[in-house]
Amino acid sequence: MVTRMKGLRFFILSLFLAVFLPVPAGSVEIEMVAGAGPSTQIVSIFFKEFSKLPAADGYEFLVPRRSTKHAGGILASGSYLFGRTGRPFNAEEKQQGKEEIFLAKIPISFVVGSRVGIKQITEKQLAAIYTGEITNWKSLDGPDARIYLVGREKTEAALNELLLSYRFLARANFDKILIRDHQVVNFIESFEGKFGLAFGVKPNFKSKYLLDVAQLKAGLKVGLVYDVKNRQHPLVAAVKEYAASSAWHEIVLQNDFLVVE
Repeated sequence: MVTRMKGLRFFILSLFLAVFLPVPAGSVEIEMVAGAGPSTQIVSIFFKEFSKLPAADGYEFLVPRRSTKHAGGILASGSYLFGRTGRPFNAEEKQQGKEEIFLAKIPISFVVGSRVGIKQITEKQLAAIYTGEITNWKSLDGPDARIYLVGREKTEAALNELLLSYRFLARANFDKILIRDHQVVNFIESFEGKFGLAFGVKPNFKSKYLLDVAQLKAGLKVGLVYDVKNRQHPLVAAVKEYAASSAWHEIVLQNDFLVVE
């Protein structure tokens, strides 16, 4: 009985302090923005700039570098106002009572292995490779070596974005299918991948592996997710407004991302 009374007094005291104790001046509300890895950099830049605005007064935004994946970002929006997304919602995710705010498009690039020695290619030449008309780098003034094609799973976001512009990718017979972004990076940098051709999110790759394809403007839409119950929250409204502003679009371009139109 004594123990229970002590517990009750402790609860009442804790409740009194929580309700009546004044909030220290200058205190801030911490907003963790966790989720997909590909959006980490652009989300960090966004909240660094957004924090300078009056609408951000009283808030501190933490963007952890550790990825909890796209699904983790959706889950995080249940505990905090925002989570990070790594691609647009699919049909199932659109039914979960969540909404997305696109901040930018991360450029997608084709890349080649260290022994290829080709830095530029036309869309017609690229199509000829993926449809099997060109199978040797020698045909493109490269080394006399077979082109080793590296692909991704059919559900992978970068592949699906590229397919919107390059339908010929659907006809490709890939030599190797890789699941994770870092696997593509590691392969293209390895001895085994020295004559390889792959694709992925451009910032993941060192510049020496990038293959310039004329007129390529493909990018992966990334940004934030929030719960519909927070749609009218002042901070959500302010973030949406800033994400659509010309000021933010200028910053997107300055950091070598693409503007979402």
